[in-house]
Amino acid sequence: MDKREKLLQTALELFVSQGFNDTPTSKIAKEAGIATGTLFYFFPTKDELIISLYLKLKGQAAESISVALAEVKSTEEVIKTYYEESLKWSLRNPNEFSFLAQFSNSPYLKRIGADEISAQTAPVLQLLAEAIEEQQVVDMDVKLLYALISNQVFGVNQYLSSNKFTKKEQQNIIADTFLLFWKMIER
Repeated sequence: MDKREKLLQTALELFVSQGFNDTPTSKIAKEAGIATGTLFYFFPTKDELIISLYLKLKGQAAESISVALAEVKSTEEVIKTYYEESLKWSLRNPNEFSFLAQFSNSPYLKRIGADEISAQTAPVLQLLAEAIEEQQVVDMDVKLLYALISNQVFGVNQYLSSNKFTKKEQQNIIADTFLLFWKMIER
C-alpha cells in the first residue's frame, strides 16, 4: 500500500471512530506512520483529504453496484439489484458506509461540485427516469425517488448492522424490504 492509500485508510478508520472534527491531521499522519508534511503533500488541507476519501469510496461503491447491474435487464430487476447491491456493499464495507453516511450529513457535502454529484447520481437517476417512462413506477421527481431509495438503504443497513442476523436472515430482510419499497413506488 502506497503512502497516499495508507493515509486514506488511516483517515477512514479515525474519521469513523472519532468524527471529522475530533480527528486532527497530525493524528492521521502519526497513526499511518507517515510524516505530517507528507500528508500535506498529498492533501494540502484536511478538507481535501475528507473530500478525496469520499470520492474514492463513492467510486468503489458505484463500481461494485454497476458490475451487478450489467447482468439484469427488466426495470424492476435493475432497481432491485441496485437496492440489494447497495445493501450488500454497505454490509461488506461497514466503515466505508459509515463514513459516507457521516459525510452526507455534514457540511462537506456542499463542497462537492454539482458536476461531481451529478456524475455520481446520473446513472441511478437515468434508471429511475426510464422506469417512469416505461410506466413501471409512479410518475414523480426522479430526485425524490432517489432520496427514497437511498434513505431506505440507509435505514435497512442500520437495522441489519444493529442486530445479529445470519446471512440467510439478512437476505430475507433485504428481499422483504425491497418488496415493500417496490410496492410503494410501482405503478
